[in-house]
Amino acid sequence: DHYVRISSRRGRSAAAGEVASRRTKTVMQTSRPVFNTERMAFVVPHYGAEYKLEVVDADTDSPVGTAFLSAQGLLHGQRDAMLAGGPVRLLLGLLGSTPGPRRVRLELRTGVRTGFGLDYYASPGTSGWVEVDVRLLEDASLFWSASPRRCPPRDGEDFDVALIQLHIARIGRLYEDVARVAGAYVYVVSWESRELTSVSLVRWSFVYRLSFLAFSFSVFAFPRRVVFSFGSTLHFFSPPRPTGPQLPSLVQVIFLYTCLRFNMEYIGSLPVGTLVLYMVYLAYLRLSGHFKERWTDVEKLALIKRESKVNMNQSIYRPLGLLRVGDLRGRNIRSRDLGLPGSFYVSILYDPARYADARASSELANVDVSSGCAHEIGSTVSPGITASPEWNSIEDSAELTHVKHMLPNITDILDHTRHEAAGSMGGSERRSSIGYPIPTPITERVREVVMASDNEPATNTRLSLLPWEESHGAVVLQVKYTEVLSSFFDNVLGEVVIPIAKLVGSGNKGVEGWFRVLEAGTKDCIPGDEPESPRSAPDPAGDGDAGSYQRSSSSGKGTAPPIEHPQVHVRVNFSPTVIAGDSALQKSDIEASKVICEEMARTASGKQSSGGSVIGSSLNTINTVRTLGGNLQNQLAFVVDLVEQGRNAFNFSSPQITIVLFVCLLALWSILATIPTRIIVLAVGLVQYSATFYSKFFYKPKRTVRNTSDEVDKEVTGNPLENLCLSIPTDEDLRRTYFWEAKREGERERKKLAAAKRESRLEKLWKTQWHGTLKIKRNDPDTSLWRWESAFALIEGHRFIWWKSEKHFDTGEASEGSLFFAGHAGLSGLSPLDLRELPTGDIPSVVSIFGRGQQGQQKVTCLAPDHTAKQTLENAVIFASSDTKAD
Repeated sequence: DHYVRISSRRGRSAAAGEVASRRTKTVMQTSRPVFNTERMAFVVPHYGAEYKLEVVDADTDSPVGTAFLSAQGLLHGQRDAMLAGGPVRLLLGLLGSTPGPRRVRLELRTGVRTGFGLDYYASPGTSGWVEVDVRLLEDASLFWSASPRRCPPRDGEDFDVALIQLHIARIGRLYEDVARVAGAYVYVVSWESRELTSVSLVRWSFVYRLSFLAFSFSVFAFPRRVVFSFGSTLHFFSPPRPTGPQLPSLVQVIFLYTCLRFNMEYIGSLPVGTLVLYMVYLAYLRLSGHFKERWTDVEKLALIKRESKVNMNQSIYRPLGLLRVGDLRGRNIRSRDLGLPGSFYVSILYDPARYADARASSELANVDVSSGCAHEIGSTVSPGITASPEWNSIEDSAELTHVKHMLPNITDILDHTRHEAAGSMGGSERRSSIGYPIPTPITERVREVVMASDNEPATNTRLSLLPWEESHGAVVLQVKYTEVLSSFFDNVLGEVVIPIAKLVGSGNKGVEGWFRVLEAGTKDCIPGDEPESPRSAPDPAGDGDAGSYQRSSSSGKGTAPPIEHPQVHVRVNFSPTVIAGDSALQKSDIEASKVICEEMARTASGKQSSGGSVIGSSLNTINTVRTLGGNLQNQLAFVVDLVEQGRNAFNFSSPQITIVLFVCLLALWSILATIPTRIIVLAVGLVQYSATFYSKFFYKPKRTVRNTSDEVDKEVTGNPLENLCLSIPTDEDLRRTYFWEAKREGERERKKLAAAKRESRLEKLWKTQWHGTLKIKRNDPDTSLWRWESAFALIEGHRFIWWKSEKHFDTGEASEGSLFFAGHAGLSGLSPLDLRELPTGDIPSVVSIFGRGQQGQQKVTCLAPDHTAKQTLENAVIFASSDTKAD
């Protein structure tokens, strides 16, 4: 039982007496309701108005999905429909014809808190669709009346860190556009391409042809002095040359020719004429649909750029090393402020660039995307409130869990690299250590021939492997609070840092001992005091020289410190991969290295895109930031909106406004091309001074009685130009208009890129006998109902495993279930209950598989997409269940 509720975002600019929300009638007992309600009319207070459309469950009065409508989004949709409707509809729209209602299909998003602003675009999923006929009518008197009413500006937003970051990103995009134009100009004149710049100065024959055409046209139209303007016109509309550098060459030659022949009396026509020609090009982009691609391809292009960086890491084979950390204990672990024992835990990190300076870190980030952040290996479980904790339990991080899910048998892969680090950590039954595979560091420096991804020497790559002894990485142990309030503030007590280069230098003995907990971000590794307890004494066989290693000198060596410093005991082993020769490489090793590099790069990219926050140390600080930040945020938004609206006035975002502006510029160019610029400047100056002279000495204003309503009229009466500026959409309005379409384009591109990686992983790592998408029968335990749910499944060895979707398999999510073909296992026929429940059309494509599941013997009913897929799946199950297997 559903109904639709439409709510407006109330603000200070809301119309007087405007209803906040309206609703439809309730349609009973259907998942496809048709509401057939009467027309609802809302007074739009300003161009930033937003409306929330909710489909509500009438039984619980809670929304099952939310859609979003904005004034600028509706207007831009109407403009797109007008431009796509053909010449007649376009002409009627430009003449001010009233558009009819437009049917739009909106996604119903779930997990929405408020439904307005950025909150709607952060929603995680969808619950359905809703179709609505909608139309937004602009008041034409706002622009074409002599005394229009004033259009209010957009309401200011409450302080939000996400909005601050958004406005900074918008400024960054504006800067990138300017830098792109400047870079194109610099490239033409900088002689970076000697052939390009040289040819542009000597190719006179083409210029003579261009000049002759321009001269011939100008003889019949305008005097000889305007040849340059028509020459530019011919240049912009000439067909493109087949080779790349022809266009910059032509620009250089035109520049040289016009500098020698152009009459500087008409210099004023140059910038206006260039702008007019550029607007003609923008009109072509708008009519051909390329304007929309600028916003819908954002996600796809960003994904391609990110994938290219990740693929750069995989251009050579990076052998894996095994890092193992364990035996974690603490001593003198107390809070900074009060010095009291607390509940602490340790977060174990691998930082690939901890010991890199600013230059080395920048160079490393260019070749290795994964070096952009520290990677969490795992974290301990707090033993409770104590100053001497013993962390006996270590949990895998999400990143390590994904790696384990993506690799079918990571233990075998790491054992193939010929190390036995797990055994060196001791034989304790309880889990007190954790292992993590890390790829060999890379550099752009030219070294010996390295092994490429295709198992052949790579001679054309600019990357090479860096010896582990020169690694900038380190193992970082962060001691953190577990109090509830620590999640709002900085909860890091300190860090212990152990460089990878030291671990490699210690050989197989590793590093073990007590280390001081220093400030976060430190690069020092200071040994702690020698313990008095025999249990805490380091193992002589595994001590190495860890306790004496120190990146920077420390005072008090050999003497008892006056203060009990917080210390952590740790045992770290590192085993670099040893490859005896080319024959030792296997496809599984190369693919495993790719998977781990890709997961680390994805983690680094995610942290960089979501990093940054404004957190104070007290509630007063937060309130101060909220007050000052709100003002700064709205001022910043006003400036960025103004710049973007000024630019969008020329690119046909609003065709009616841009065409008026185009006609005015064309008329101005005609005047500047026929009348010398100095005459125009003289005339403008004389008119200005004459007007002020007349008003000063000759004009006598009439005495009028002041009306008390003048101040009210002044507030109500607006400026047509100001109203026009407020009606122009900003880049953020356009981005939000095409946001979900851009997301869908990005998802299609992601699926295309993921398909190739998935096939390679399934072939080289999983060695599957069968894989594909199907549907699995799900029974609701609370009711007798069942449903088909999509899944991605594979048969690997003697196991049948399935995930919720291909994406869950690609990203390393845990599988939803598995069957092991041991003992009595294989295919089964349909039961009488299945025959009664299943639709008749589905029965020919149903496959029943049974085997040993997580809770004993289990049967899974699958629906294959077609008969061929069913036969292939059945053959794979028969082969896997009848082959020799260990029960």
